[in-house]
Amino acid sequence: MEGKTHAIGGICLGVAAQSYYITDKLDAPELIVFYGACLFGSLLPDICHPGSWTGRRARTLSKGISRFFGHRTITHSILFIILIYWLMSTFSFQFDHLIQIGLLVGIVSHIVLDAMTVRGIQLFYPIPLRVRFPLYLKTASKGEGVVSSSLIILTLFLVYKQMM
Repeated sequence: MEGKTHAIGGICLGVAAQSYYITDKLDAPELIVFYGACLFGSLLPDICHPGSWTGRRARTLSKGISRFFGHRTITHSILFIILIYWLMSTFSFQFDHLIQIGLLVGIVSHIVLDAMTVRGIQLFYPIPLRVRFPLYLKTASKGEGVVSSSLIILTLFLVYKQMM
């Protein structure tokens, strides 16, 4: 999937998480932090690809991860989710809980969307088993456009439902 689809997916899953998981009413700064973390988390797994949005901003780290692990391996796995959870649990700072949830929501949305592609992902890394949905699509195809459009409509529906 392309970065824009991942960004839309991260925000969409963030709206769903806020609706069904975060029971407290969030004020404006909390919403900005939470959705910023969802957005960043939705792009973070592609740090393993030097040409991605995240990879271009952390080029040295991205090239190292790409060279050592490859694309859609460790950063698209349950191990990565656990690592980020542990890392975020280690530190305590303002909005830490919202950032942790937002990052994890974004990462999960990224992993699910990449599992919908032809290549799939190594969800159980280091086990070299590729996982993908039975119905899959090619990155940057018309099918991805349908997925992006559907995610936008779902997001708008969830936001509307929150407001009612």
